[in-house]
Amino acid sequence: MASPAHYSNSDPHQSAESMAQGHTEWAGDEEAAARFGSPASIRAALLSEQVAEFDAAYDAALTAARQTLSLDQLHQVLRVWRRVAWQTETDANALREMADATAEVRRTGTPRDGSVSWQELKAELGI
Repeated sequence: MASPAHYSNSDPHQSAESMAQGHTEWAGDEEAAARFGSPASIRAALLSEQVAEFDAAYDAALTAARQTLSLDQLHQVLRVWRRVAWQTETDANALREMADATAEVRRTGTPRDGSVSWQELKAELGI
């Protein structure tokens, strides 16, 4: 899995909204783009349980591109899924464990042992 250290942000004041919209550069983006240069190569690298989500996001981005005549959403979807493909290829077991843990928390509504709230984490990090 990529750690936060893999992300580079030339503007230390960049907003969380901007980062959430994919405007944060990741040091591995060039490598991921070279390795997963097509939607087919991205899809081939994904876990079987990720494929339907990729297909839906890709289809929605293609629809948006046709409607808006802009490729921005398509580029963003491919950037995000290249990162997922890279992470999957790097350590599929860790990614699967994370996905399973997330699904369990969502299903049960119970945090995992050792979890802390967002407020506690922010306080710990001094933000």
